[in-house]
Amino acid sequence: MNDKFFTHQITVYHTTDDENFTSLTFDKVYFRHNKKTNLVDKGLEKGSTGSITIPTTEKLDISTNDYIVEGIVNDEFDLSKLQQKYQVFKVVSVDNNLKGGLQHYKIGVTE
Repeated sequence: MNDKFFTHQITVYHTTDDENFTSLTFDKVYFRHNKKTNLVDKGLEKGSTGSITIPTTEKLDISTNDYIVEGIVNDEFDLSKLQQKYQVFKVVSVDNNLKGGLQHYKIGVTE
């Protein structure tokens, strides 16, 4: 993969079986997100989505119960506090593409 595209950093807040969160940081990922605002009958509604590509040959423990913040964040997981400080994304899909020459994970997110 071309390193010039992998310039972003993310922090993943991964939920464990006991409903606690651990944080994982990734350097050199590709993060593309679209900030959207939809006009609905109650006013404006945010609807941002995105995709993250993590080049790796290792198995990662990321699931649809996880949250992602762009950048390296050292804050403890508290969703409402994180949302006040950062744009927080919910993981909606995880594709494991560890076969072949371009091994990576593709993560789908929504705000």
